[in-house]
Amino acid sequence: MTVMEEGPSSSGGAIYVPHESFVRKRAEEAVGELKEGVEPAKKKSTLRALRNEIIGDRTKKFTFVKEGAVQAVSKILRDALAKPAGFDATTTDLVIQSAATLGSFSCGLELGAEAVIESGAVTDLTQLLGSSDTRLVTAAARALRLLFQSSRASTLAPLSDSAILLLIKLLPLEDELTAGVSASILAKCCEIHGQQDRIQSFGGLKAVMRLLQSKLNKVQEAGMECVAAMTSENKELATFVSMDTEAVSTLLKLSKTGSSSTKLLACRCITSISTQPDAPEEIEKLRMHLLPVVIKLLKQAYHPHVPHVLARLLYDKQKLQKIAYDSNAVSMLTAWLLEAPGASPPQDQKYVKEGLLTAIGIISLHNEDARRSVIELKGIRTIVDALRDEDERVRAAACLCAKSLSRSRMAIKSSLFDAKIDGPLLSLLSDPSPQVQQTASATLCNLVLSFNPMKENILAAGGVRELAMLSKSMDSILRLHSTWAIKNLLCRANRRIKERVMEELTWPQLLTLLNDSEPDVQIQAVTIVRNLVFGKMEDIEPVVQYKNGEVLSILERLLSPSSGSSAKIREHAIYAVSNICSGSDKHKDMIIQSMILSSVLQCLRDEQSSELRVAAAWVIINLTWKDADDEASAKARIERLRQMGFEDQLESMKDDSSLDVKDRVVEALRSFK
Repeated sequence: MTVMEEGPSSSGGAIYVPHESFVRKRAEEAVGELKEGVEPAKKKSTLRALRNEIIGDRTKKFTFVKEGAVQAVSKILRDALAKPAGFDATTTDLVIQSAATLGSFSCGLELGAEAVIESGAVTDLTQLLGSSDTRLVTAAARALRLLFQSSRASTLAPLSDSAILLLIKLLPLEDELTAGVSASILAKCCEIHGQQDRIQSFGGLKAVMRLLQSKLNKVQEAGMECVAAMTSENKELATFVSMDTEAVSTLLKLSKTGSSSTKLLACRCITSISTQPDAPEEIEKLRMHLLPVVIKLLKQAYHPHVPHVLARLLYDKQKLQKIAYDSNAVSMLTAWLLEAPGASPPQDQKYVKEGLLTAIGIISLHNEDARRSVIELKGIRTIVDALRDEDERVRAAACLCAKSLSRSRMAIKSSLFDAKIDGPLLSLLSDPSPQVQQTASATLCNLVLSFNPMKENILAAGGVRELAMLSKSMDSILRLHSTWAIKNLLCRANRRIKERVMEELTWPQLLTLLNDSEPDVQIQAVTIVRNLVFGKMEDIEPVVQYKNGEVLSILERLLSPSSGSSAKIREHAIYAVSNICSGSDKHKDMIIQSMILSSVLQCLRDEQSSELRVAAAWVIINLTWKDADDEASAKARIERLRQMGFEDQLESMKDDSSLDVKDRVVEALRSFK
């Protein structure tokens, strides 16, 4: 018996729309007949009529669901399966019609799919997959596929191992269409419940890959759908596919031929295998071959997956990002973003927005022209609005986009400021998602650097308090970004801003950060000290006086050769010392009398880092600087430095390989003459 699949009506002429009361009455009658103890033949006839009536008509489906039709059909299926004897022809037809009808209720109506799930029919349909009657298997598989493709699929329980095994056993069937249906269900198992490894444990991926060689395009597409789902974010399975030269060759061919849906599915598969860490060089190169195809797909069709594929393809590849920009990708993505959500089905809108924002953010990460394009296309306001989106993934993508734009020059920072980005960004510092918090704090790092209007707004809105709280987080990335943002707030800041920042950060917390277990956090903390002591004498005093020079003691320890500090930590620590040495005689003498000078001498001798040598030379320049009213003190310091061997060391550096070092050395030696 042939069962018609759900699909749009193709009949011509005017459509008769029955009155609502008539539909309700018809539903009551049909459900009544299904519930009554009538003969199977009568129930089969009623089921066929019911299904033909609801196909493609959401209003009728809704009415029949409300009248209990799903529960009635599910019971017919369950009762049939409970019979100890095998199925006769009539019962077989009844089961097929029941499965098909349940599939129709799942298609295009959230309430219908919900009712099917609540009825417990999934267990019965799964059981049918093991039938020896291929007609029953096909009917059950099609119904399950419609259910897994519904908007309520996320509420389904993960399929059991036995159910997965039954689906995998359908893949080698001569009936390739049923095999393709099975592959589509397995793809959804991966996307919804992450069952890739369970499927692979039964040999599922290899079986699915055979479908790529099918002569039927629908079957190839189902196979690619499953391969894409299984290899997404799964290095082991992606490597498994990349080692199959026949599969890779077929995917590459399919990416350049056929319909846009076929090309996109092939691109999804190739993107998954070519963007994995440590992918073989010949596989990684496929990204370049794929990019023009994906750009063309972006022009041709508004498919929800296209922005995501593009974003993943471009990630961490500046050359590809430049090609994408030159191919007008930013304009197309921004135009789509501005007209969303209307261009996408309701269930895809958040996913599309996430992909668009991510792709724009990745392309503009290192490209000033791309950032300018986003502004000229008036995309800033939409991006800022997306920071408030209810969907966590959209907020994270919007943060990434804002982070990329915030790397730009002053004009673009001004555009973000004019769009009042500081408010939503600050609120995201306390977002429930760590990923959102991390990206929001990184964006603030960029925005407050050398942009005083944004600094003032952040201070006024209590942003430093939020950043100070994040600096205590157990998440090392949050500690890093928050400390970095505070450092940038203090860059060339006036005394008033420094005082307000330290009121919120507090000195004890600064000491904690200076002793952080993460070297990157330590670097930012040391740079906070460097920025605090930059400027005037009154800027230096609070730092050196706290707890009788506790900050100086930490700098001394970090500069000690035995500390194991990185060259970058030592460089910033030396510059902090240099800034202190630009202060009063009292500040200079604090350094002269400390063990820091020995470390400074070691930095001058460091042949690996010219930056360290330059910083150390600045310490000597500032220590030996002579003002009219402190010449005697300066001479005493110079003599102390000469005794320690600084003059001889500087003499030996006059031909240093670094021009910057040579210039600073010449300047430092003048004081010794």
